[in-house]
Formats: sequence, structure tokens, C-alpha cells
Amino acid sequence: MDLTIIYACLIVLLVICSAFFSLTETAFTGANRVRLKKMSNDGDKRADKALEMLEDYDKFLTTNLIGVNVVNIASSTIATVMFVAIFGDLGSVVNIVVMTLVSLTFCEIIPKSVAKKSPEKWCVKTCKSFGVLLKVLSPVSWLFTKLTKAIGEEESSTMSDEELEVLIDECEDDGVLKGNESELIKSAIRFDDVQVGELCIPRMDITAVSKDATPKELADLISESGFSRIPVYSGTIDDIVGVVYAKEYFTRDHRGEPCAIEDLMKPVKYVPESMKASELLNDFQRTKVHMAVVLDSYGGTIGIITLEDVLEALVGEIWDESDEVLEDIVANVDGSLTVKGSASVYDVMDALGRDFSLGGYEEQTITGYIMFRTGRSPVVGDTVDSDGVTIRVLSVEGHRVRECRVMDHRAPPDEQAES
Repeated sequence: MDLTIIYACLIVLLVICSAFFSLTETAFTGANRVRLKKMSNDGDKRADKALEMLEDYDKFLTTNLIGVNVVNIASSTIATVMFVAIFGDLGSVVNIVVMTLVSLTFCEIIPKSVAKKSPEKWCVKTCKSFGVLLKVLSPVSWLFTKLTKAIGEEESSTMSDEELEVLIDECEDDGVLKGNESELIKSAIRFDDVQVGELCIPRMDITAVSKDATPKELADLISESGFSRIPVYSGTIDDIVGVVYAKEYFTRDHRGEPCAIEDLMKPVKYVPESMKASELLNDFQRTKVHMAVVLDSYGGTIGIITLEDVLEALVGEIWDESDEVLEDIVANVDGSLTVKGSASVYDVMDALGRDFSLGGYEEQTITGYIMFRTGRSPVVGDTVDSDGVTIRVLSVEGHRVRECRVMDHRAPPDEQAES
């Protein structure tokens, strides 16, 4: 009888150890490193220890698995001996039933559920005790870690941009980030991949003045456009030779000084369309020049770009009090979209909440996509269909689509489920 009590006490002790290993494994597996770093910065030394253990997660996991297997095998063996001594031939059956229930309840479900609710808290609570086990079992865990690395391929710990965006979405779902905050962070992540050619104002939309224009013509153009910087061209818009600042013009005019364009004109910056927007932003900041002419691979002008255009790639459209607010994409009550021809085809996909085939089209705008599909300049009434999405031209301006309507004919998810 005394021996049975000893066996029971040993089993209880081993079950507690098994619960400890399960709780620790779940805590360290689900712990948020950012939160632990925050706790460390707030002065919690245990968080430093927890982060140190997470840095060598393979060693931690190997030690945990060694410990949990040892205590589980030991508890099962002792329980078998005890129940056979009590129940004779039925002892093995009783052992299987009792130890299965005990292991599931007290060694798996309860400790893992507790740890999952607040993993960082349990990380800092258990790191000191587990640190002792790491030292005691380090020779064995070292052997198994080396064996694992020799057999398996080492996984990259670098997080891709796509994985980082998924993490941001999860933070938004958890309420850690607001919608506008997460969009700003994702825009910053994508910003380094954006090229200047995707952001520039197209050549046909440039408001510019001839270098042979009179001061009166320049004043009229500045007043009508409302722009603070006016590109200056020689002969045609393809040859932009400088830029005039409205502020300087009106200052000189107010003082009665000469206002000839050649006197006002400043040198202009030229950048290739393949230049990264992030590089151009740094260049704008360094040189304090906030406008550049964008050139194609043949040296021809494809547009201009300003500091505002670059910043809008990060924070979205920036409107001032003189701007007429015209959204690129407007949702209609019937589920369709009214889209400007200059809108990005990828922004249209985002607004629809689905992708559709571009059939090899590699540019950006809806106008370009319609011209790519029709093989000619667009006219009112042109219709393009792709994967259940219909794009119909509503109005044109010159050789470009001014406005079109986009309709997704795919059945909503609820209707698909019902059918």
C-alpha cells in the first residue's frame, strides 16, 4: 500500500512536469516577439531571457520534446506497474483508459489552452525554469539538433513582403491597427517596388508654356491652371528645357522687374521611367527640386512627376482647396464602377475584389488595356469582356478613354453557395 502511494505521487509529479512542457511549448510557439521586445524595453529582464531562448528555437524545441517524452514514458511505465499491482490482469486496460484521460486533460488540453490565451505572460514566467533544463540537457539537445540540421533543409527566416502584408491584415483584424494605418504601412512596403513611370503625369496631360511665350501668356496660364510650377518647352512638348515658378513670376511682376520666361526659367531634372520612386523621393529631398521630366528608354518625354505625385503613392490622393475632387473609381448603387480612363487596371481589380485576365497587357491604365484589347483608339460604346468583367466606354477625349463603366457579372458568393 505504501508503494502504491509512492507510485501515485510519482505519477502526479510526472503529469505536472508534462503539463509544464506542453504549456511552455505552446507559449513560446505562439509568443509575439514584438510584444516581448516591448516588455524588454519596459525593463522586464525575464523578457530578455525569453527572447534569447526564441533566438535558438531549435534548441528550445528539441529540449522540450526530450523532456516531454521522458516524463510521459516514465509516467506510463509507473502507472502500468501500479495498476497491474492493484487490478491484476485488468491493470493494463485500466492504465490505458486512465492515463489517456489524464494525459489529454491535464497534460495537453488544459495547459495548452491556458498558454494560448496569453503566451507572452507564460513565456516570461517559465523561461527561468526552462533555462535550467536547457543547460542540463544541452549535450543531448545539441546531438539531436545537429542530426536534424543534417537531415532537413534549413528554412529561411526572412519574411517576404507578401507575408508581412498578411501579418498587417491580422493586426487589423485583431484591432491593433486601424484600416487607414494598415493601408499606409502596406503602401510603404510596396513603395520600394514602384517605378517613376507608373506615377508620372502623362505627356498629353502636361500643362506647359513655350519659352517664346510672352509674360502675359505665362501669367494667364499660371492663373488658369493654378499650378505653382510650369514646365517650359522649346518647339514641342517633347523638348522640355526648364521650369518656371509661379511664386517667382508674381514676386518679380509685383516689384516691376522683367518677367521674360528666359529670365525666370530654372534648370529641369530628367529621370528615367525605370527609376524607383523611393530613389526619386530621396533625390527631391537632397536637391530641393520638386519636379522632374520622365524619359523613356529612347530619351523621349513620357511625362512629368512632382514631389506630390510621389507622396500620393504613399498616402493616397492629396487634395487642396483649389482642386476639384475627381475620384478615379466611384462605386455605383447597382454594383458597377465608374472609372476614369487614367485609372490603374490593378486598382480596378482591388475595387472589384477580384482579378481578371489581362491577356498579356503589361501597362497600367484602363485606357491602355481597352486599346490593347480592341487594337485601335477607343470610341464611345466599345466593350471589353474578361472573366465575367465587362468594361464599357462611356466617353472619350481625343484618343483616350475619359470615363468607362465596369461591371462584374460573377454571382456574389452567397448566390454561388445557394446554387
